[in-house]
Formats: sequence, structure tokens, C-alpha cells
Amino acid sequence: MLTKEDLFEGFTIGEWEVLPGHGVLRRGKQEERPEPKVFEVLISLARRDGNLVTRDDLVNDVWGGRPTSDEPINRCLSQLRGHLDDRHRPHQYIETLQRRGYRLMKPVKRHKPPGKSPAEIPRRSSAGLRLWKVVAGVMALGFVATIALTMRSIDSNSGIHSIALLPIDNLSGDPGNQFIVDGVKDVLARRLSEIPELAIKNTRVRYDEEPSRIAKRLDVDSVLSGTVQLEGSTLKVTYLLTRGDDNVTIGSGEVEGDLEGIFALQERLAVAVRSELIGSAQQLPQTKAYTPNSDAYNRYMRGMYALEHRGEADNLERAIALFQESVGLDENFGPAYLSLATAYALLPYYRDLPVEETDRAAIQTVEKGMAVDSSIGDAAGAIYGSALHQQKKWSESEAAYRRAISARVVDSTAFNWYSRMLASVGRLDDALAQALAAEAIDPDNGVINSRVAIAHTWLGNSEQAYDYFRRAESLGATGLTEQVLPYVLLLVRDRRVQEAEQMAMTAVSAAGASTDWIEPVFAAFTDRALRGRALQALDQASGEGTLVPDAEVTARVILGDIDGALAVARRLEEPGEIFAMDLLFTPEFQPLRQHPEFMPLLERLGVVDYWQNTGCTFDGQKATCKRN
Repeated sequence: MLTKEDLFEGFTIGEWEVLPGHGVLRRGKQEERPEPKVFEVLISLARRDGNLVTRDDLVNDVWGGRPTSDEPINRCLSQLRGHLDDRHRPHQYIETLQRRGYRLMKPVKRHKPPGKSPAEIPRRSSAGLRLWKVVAGVMALGFVATIALTMRSIDSNSGIHSIALLPIDNLSGDPGNQFIVDGVKDVLARRLSEIPELAIKNTRVRYDEEPSRIAKRLDVDSVLSGTVQLEGSTLKVTYLLTRGDDNVTIGSGEVEGDLEGIFALQERLAVAVRSELIGSAQQLPQTKAYTPNSDAYNRYMRGMYALEHRGEADNLERAIALFQESVGLDENFGPAYLSLATAYALLPYYRDLPVEETDRAAIQTVEKGMAVDSSIGDAAGAIYGSALHQQKKWSESEAAYRRAISARVVDSTAFNWYSRMLASVGRLDDALAQALAAEAIDPDNGVINSRVAIAHTWLGNSEQAYDYFRRAESLGATGLTEQVLPYVLLLVRDRRVQEAEQMAMTAVSAAGASTDWIEPVFAAFTDRALRGRALQALDQASGEGTLVPDAEVTARVILGDIDGALAVARRLEEPGEIFAMDLLFTPEFQPLRQHPEFMPLLERLGVVDYWQNTGCTFDGQKATCKRN
């Protein structure tokens, strides 16, 4: 049976020339451009070259083995017959074999004679090859970098300036291999992001829609999908690049290789995708880059998978352990130090740990990494920015973040953390801009969508805030501590007090804290006659240490206890950011901002000096700066 790769250079059936790389059927001057799945049905038939193709074969080849009804299969076959001018009986191209399947009635004549591809190296017979060796080889895409995508611009005539990289299908049948699949995708995203003028949206959500609908949803010009299949020590990667406005296939391909042939495989994969995007299939120069120890890389990729799913139980601790093992096995592997430092910096937001301790560990770790790998220096700015933020060294924190978001390859975390810092000094518009920049890079990240929702909430953009909160929840961000209070505040603002109370009750119960204060406080939100009882409940919970400062200061402001709220806000003068300072600039906190002691507090917190040094003016709610 032929492979997709065998057919990639093109073939002829009857009067039709088939060009899979361009998604085109050509007969003389006539051109047909089937939608992707219709074209995949044709490829499935052509691979068997006149032999029977069952419906199960089509489901496996075209729909990845996912349960599929007869309707989409029939639709694709009908459309394919239309493209081939084969609707009328007797059919000339596609024969229906009753209760058995289908077959091509014309022989497949390949444009390129059969021959051994440079990357087609015989498979190892040894069953003892360890999976992590294959993983390490595949992931060398990111570190050996035999591809050089960095200095070429997008062809101005291509019309492709943005691309959505969809989740790659794991065809191995083993969920334990998912970290391999995610690794291939993330490395490819990083390499594509190095092409000037190409915007990448590395998505995590699976859409059961045509590429044109996905492209419209994500606001991109093109869509890239693919599969990864691991069989023994052999890895097969396919890709399909589709234009977003009309579902036309721009390019597709398949590469396969084992451990010995992995560098040829990655070269061919990179050249293929690159050539589709920038119009050049020339041989790319090799670059000398550090190749990590295979065991260290295995642990690093597993750690990245755990870090990405850090909202799940114990995954953050698991990520830290795997990164620690990685740097222990390869002390020169810079990315593992950077990821370990990031995990340390995240600990206070997910666990009740002291910020000073975790920041110290993060800084020490990233400095060790930069000592052995200077290439992570710019990206490490996010670690320094986070630590300086906690120390309220605003200008230094911003400078570190600016360095991080200007790194050659940057992820969404730097923009997300920078957004938090800007909101803490009242730059709400700029905070939203950075959150949206993070969302543009990583549109299906629950944490990022939550940050955009919060930024809209502080600006009073209720409709946009609800949209992003719902999206964040659908992406698994329901349990984020930092999301709960803004969402509750938004609901109270819109007089949806009962919903807000239930959300607060659920969150506080999940944290194992006392919920005794919740009912009287929320009751007073709708009936101010109950204000005295609510303040007593707050006093008691605060005295018992069962009430977090951000909830207390917010409740007191809404209840009109401005002096009590200011007393809580003064705790910000202690080391660290006792509660998220961006709360101070929300619409609800206007009475607190009018208190005569509010601006002196901001002076002591260094915010006023920061405004003066940065050319900012404060209008009573937010700060607007002349320069960034």
C-alpha cells in the first residue's frame, strides 16, 4: 500500500492530475480545490490503488478512528465525485462495492518514481529501544535545530500572516505518549514563531469544525493540523496546512523515521512546513546548538506537561521534581533551569507558601541556568520581574518584564505576569493590552483567559469580562484562586448576589476555611440594614485569621467601612503583595481612593514615584502613561 508521502509529489488518475501538496485537482486548464476531508478521502483511495477501501479504512485515515456516522462519509464521496465529474452512472473513477466499500477505477500513476527517501531508514528490530530515546530524538527539533527559520520573512504574495496550530492527534493509542505529541507541537510552534511577520496561535482546544470556521473563530489566515504516531521506535508525523478563507489545502506531508534517522526526519518536516509558508524549499543550514542529555530531556518534557496542567492535584510539585531531576542529569541544560524557576515563582499563587522563599529559590535557579546557557537570559526577565514586583520595585520590575517580552522566543507567561504588574500600579488599559498579547500567543490557556477577564472587570467592561470568564472555566481555570474574587465582584456589581454568594461559598469551602462570614456579608450587600451584623462577622473572621485580606478589603469597601478597608490596605506596606493591588483601582474602590490617607499610602508603596518616573497621570481611577 502506498503512503501519503509516496503520493505527496503528485499523481495522475485518468484525466486528472492530483497535487496533494497544493490541494488541487487539475484537468487541462480546469482546476478543482476540494475541502480538506474530501481530499483526504481521495488520498485514502489512491493509497490502495484500485483495491478495496472499507468504511472503517476511511474512518481511520480521514477521521483518525473517531466514531463517524455514514453521513459525513457519504457527503465527502459525493463531493469528490462532483470534483472528478463522476456523478453520473456508470461511474468512471470511484466504484461503490455494495456492503463492502469503495475503490478507485483508474490506476494511480505517480509523478515521482518509487525510491528510498533519505529519511527512510530500516526500523530497528530490537524491542528494547526505550521510549525516551525516541522522545529525545524527536525533541531535538528544538535544540539541535537543523532548521533555520529565523531570518526569512513571509512571502508577501502568500497572504498568510497568521496561523493557528491545532492540537496534534495522538494516534499511538497510549495516553501516556501525549507528552511526546505536545512536545512536537510546542517545538514546531516555537520554530514557526521565529519567522518574521508570522503570528502563531498555539491552541489547545479541539474544534469539530471545518478549518475556515476555526480560522474565523481564532482570527487567523491559516490552520495547521497533524498527527503523531509512535510504533515501537518509529515515529510518523503528518501535517496539513489549510487556508482559512476557503478551506483550500496549502500543503500537506508526512515524515517518518527512527532514532538513527531522526535528524533527517526533522529536517524534512521543517523544510516542508517552511516552504509552504515562505515559498522556499532550499536546504537550510545547520546551526550548532546544545543537545541535552536524553534522560534529562525526557524528564524536562514530562515536567513541561505537568506544569501546563498545574491546576490538577500535585502537578505543580510533580513538575518541580521532574525539572530538578533534569538539571541533576544535565547541569548544562538551560531550559530546564528556566522552567524550574518558573514553577518556583508560581508556588505562592497555587500553594500557601511564603513569597520571599519561593522568589529566592526562583532567582537562584535561573541564575544557575544563565551561567551555563546565556540564551535563556532574556526570557529569565520574567523571573526577575516577578520577584521585583513582590518587592514593589516597580520600575525595575517593568524593565525586567520588557526584556522578557522582547526575547526572541517568548511564551504567554511573561505577558501575563507583566499585565499583573501594570494593574498593580493602576495602569489598567496597559494591563489589558498585555493580557490580550498573552491571549494572542496562547488563546486556549485558561490562566491567560482568566487574566483577560480580570482586566476587563477592573475596567468595567462587564460583557467582555463574562465572555472571558466563561471561556476560562471551559479551559479548566475554574479553581484558580485569583479568578474567584474578581468574578464574585463582577456578579455583585451586576446585582447577581445569590450567584456571587454561592461562588464564594464554594471557593472558601474548597480552601478549608470558615464560611461563617459569607451569609451575613452577602445578605448586607442587598439589605444595608444588616450592615452591622455583617461587619461583626468580618471582625470575628479577621481576628480568627480565617479571612484573606483581598476578600476582607473588598467586603468592607462595598459595605461602606472605608476606614476598616484602609486599615487592611495598609498591610500592603509589609513585605510582599499581601493582596492583589489592582483591586485598589477598581470602580468599587472609588470611596477608598477618595480617603485622605489613600495617596500617602501609594507614596509609601512607591507607586507615586513610579508614576512620576514613567510619565503617568492619575485621574482618580487609573494611571495613563505617555511612554512605555
